[in-house]
Amino acid sequence: MFKFEFALYISLILSIIGVLFQLRRFKKEGQFFKAGKNKPRGVTAFSIHGFILNTFFQTKLFKAGKIRWGGHFVLFLGFLYLVFVHALHGVTFSVLPGYDPTLDPYQFLRNLSGVLVIAGCVGFLIRRRFNPEIFQNSPIKKKGVFSIILILLLVCSGFLLEASKIISEDVFMEMVEEYSDLGEEAELFDLKLYWQSEFYLVFDEPLSFPPKEARASELENSNLENAKFKNGKRLNEEYCISCHSNIRSAFLSSALAKGLGTTPGKILNHYRIDKTFYIIHYLLCLLMLICLPFSRLFHLLLIPVASAMQPLTRDQLPKNGSFINGSFINWSSLYGCTNCGFCSRVCSVYPNFQITKNQKMLPHSKIESVKAMINNTSQPPSQSDWWQLKEGNAECTLCHNCTDICPSNIDLQSVWILLDKQLVTMGYIENSSFLDRFSLKEWAKTEDNAFGYVSKSEITSNLADRVEAFENCIQCTICTNVCPIVDYDSNENDLTPHQVMNLLRLGKKHLATGTRMVWTCLNCYSCQEHCPQEICVADILMELRNHGSASADMIKQSQKPTPIRPNR
Repeated sequence: MFKFEFALYISLILSIIGVLFQLRRFKKEGQFFKAGKNKPRGVTAFSIHGFILNTFFQTKLFKAGKIRWGGHFVLFLGFLYLVFVHALHGVTFSVLPGYDPTLDPYQFLRNLSGVLVIAGCVGFLIRRRFNPEIFQNSPIKKKGVFSIILILLLVCSGFLLEASKIISEDVFMEMVEEYSDLGEEAELFDLKLYWQSEFYLVFDEPLSFPPKEARASELENSNLENAKFKNGKRLNEEYCISCHSNIRSAFLSSALAKGLGTTPGKILNHYRIDKTFYIIHYLLCLLMLICLPFSRLFHLLLIPVASAMQPLTRDQLPKNGSFINGSFINWSSLYGCTNCGFCSRVCSVYPNFQITKNQKMLPHSKIESVKAMINNTSQPPSQSDWWQLKEGNAECTLCHNCTDICPSNIDLQSVWILLDKQLVTMGYIENSSFLDRFSLKEWAKTEDNAFGYVSKSEITSNLADRVEAFENCIQCTICTNVCPIVDYDSNENDLTPHQVMNLLRLGKKHLATGTRMVWTCLNCYSCQEHCPQEICVADILMELRNHGSASADMIKQSQKPTPIRPNR
């Protein structure tokens, strides 16, 4: 026992050290996104209401998905019961009067809780195996699998341990010696007979009556057997029932014990397999304790922290790149993400993902990219990954849907804003800002060079490459006169819609993709609706923007990003 206690103390120390290490790392990571005057400071409102409801009743998960909440909640209750009532039984003894793990309802509830946990774990693995398309070809599918398998092994070993103790003759004799004063061999025989019949106990030597010919008749033989069984039942009620409920209430463990049968049971009893299962079960508990701070299990502690913080509302979101009210982003809450995917399913730009297949456009994937960015500040794994992250994050409309639905209560909207600022600081800027660095002539030359990286045919558009789509333009300027961008931004705009059409007529498509008009177009379709020649002006401008964006992507990914200081 001393060795087990020593191992427990070592595991507790390692677990505490791990938690302190993680807290120190979270504090260090929180400094990664500081940006001069815009560094988040202060603390957002502490919500006791949110902490209680989301931690214990998982209200945000309930709003996200009722079925998922039901499965997750029963798993949570089962795991909570096993931890506080079963694993911490020493505390339970002093809190619950009359508590004994072998008494009902605790014996039944232990089996029920274990079954709920197993069902939840199996459901998790099935869901990850047959996940929706947003998880396909993604390492996110493997997130949390280790923790789930560890929980499965722990609970299954517990059931096997209980089943092996049910059939064990040695365990039975230890209980008889400790809790009874049976002195007569006949009474002990009767109690054994009862337990063998009712509780699936397996004895090394089978219990049998004297040969039938030694009896007067079959009737006497039957009466004698019934009398011994009744006497065994009386002895069980006298010595055992006060601290040991009917083993059948442990429905899964007793079913396993019954399924083993006599011959396998004898073999297992011979090698004291119950002690082996006890060691395995105990070591798995210690392993889970050690892995707690370094595995997905840590979200059990991080989600309550995130639930206690009140995320910014849409009206409180930073204006012009500056955080109002000095909001604080708790970066440790990012590790409370369970990769449930609800945020991506409600994301406003999910239709864009279905076209581009850029995983880093989806919130649940961006969280993993943010953590990877923090952990690889000097040498990112791939520049193309960061460009994809920039392009994906640039699509964000700040609709707040991901924050509103997140079951872990992570303030995702504020994370995306800071992420965008950090990417700009690192030199990963959006295409419109990238094109502002070039004059029209420089851009036309640069884009021509871009075709050395990819075939020109891969990024050509339809309308902008068909002469008949714009050759009828008579330069009447009606499209320019109705354009709200020209009216609002005439001093800053370089060319107008009719001038862009003229560039296409002159065969200057590459030059046209770099005009400010192409990148500031609102797609209001006023130009296209009023064009007397029925030219698809707005559609052509959009295709030019897509063409220029594809070219900019190739150029940026072929160059090393230059860190810049963002405008404040």
